[in-house]
Amino acid sequence: MNRQSTASSLPAPVLPHVWEPASAQEAITLKRQYGADSAYVAGSTLLRTQWEGGLLTIPAHMIRLDTIEGLNGIMEDEQQIRIGALTTLRECGHDHRLRIHGNTCSTACRHIAAPAVRNLGTIGGNISSAVGDMIPALLVHDARLVWMDTEHHPSEYEQELVDWLEQVRVGRRSLYAVLLGIVIDKSGPDTAPDLHNHQNSAPFHTSLSSEPSWREISFYRKVGRREAFTPSLVTVAFRALMNREGVLVNVKAAAGGGAGLAMRLSRCEQLLEGKVYDPRYTAELAALVEKEWVSYSDPFASESYRRQTAGNLLAAGLWETLHQEMERG
Repeated sequence: MNRQSTASSLPAPVLPHVWEPASAQEAITLKRQYGADSAYVAGSTLLRTQWEGGLLTIPAHMIRLDTIEGLNGIMEDEQQIRIGALTTLRECGHDHRLRIHGNTCSTACRHIAAPAVRNLGTIGGNISSAVGDMIPALLVHDARLVWMDTEHHPSEYEQELVDWLEQVRVGRRSLYAVLLGIVIDKSGPDTAPDLHNHQNSAPFHTSLSSEPSWREISFYRKVGRREAFTPSLVTVAFRALMNREGVLVNVKAAAGGGAGLAMRLSRCEQLLEGKVYDPRYTAELAALVEKEWVSYSDPFASESYRRQTAGNLLAAGLWETLHQEMERG
């Protein structure tokens, strides 16, 4: 005989206990106390998706970080931009200082998820997930992370993003550290390198002066199953300085996407460093990305598909960007 459960016979849902620390040190203390049964939360847009999808268990204790003062907003001085970890993706995408000094990051923030998610989601949450679509853009800006981790450091400290990703990769990330902010160094003509250290190809702007006049070129590209609501399958970012002769220096490229860790593509960078881009590099660049990037397979896409897509995205994005620069003169 079939039995039908009434609402009163069902177990009541267990609601998590929500903590509101006043400082990062207090948040760390709570995290150490409750360990795996707790999670740091702020906008929680990605965490909510993972909880609803059964990828993560809803913790018994939620430790709010948005009750801590000083983790919002974007500040600058003469050398750098500092972004508070709880600054929303929307604010990052519309900030004029970040557009000038971190344009690839600004572009990424305007293309992550849907507007409603960008209004709530924070840049710190995107990074702390270790798989956020912001990470490739931050890698090409040599971003540094500002942490508080009383277990290992008496005060806040900076860490290269690429070094933190390696810690995540080998399972050595701190489970208690609170991300306070992100630092990006400013760059401009005064930071352009000396061309005497580079072997250059023939220029494609032969009528222009040989005196270097540097400008930044960059782009951010992603491919996803649905533009707004799912993590990307593949994300790539590129940034370099180019002079009037078309010589590329300070070349930085990165790829990531989905549940895989993003990484810098050093072999691709070496291929282009100090050279004028030649269309013949297009196929070689795509092949290098496919060989170098470490990805993964899941029910939606194979590892080989992701790597091939990343190579095509980077090569096509670079060709398109340089073509636009040549037309602009």
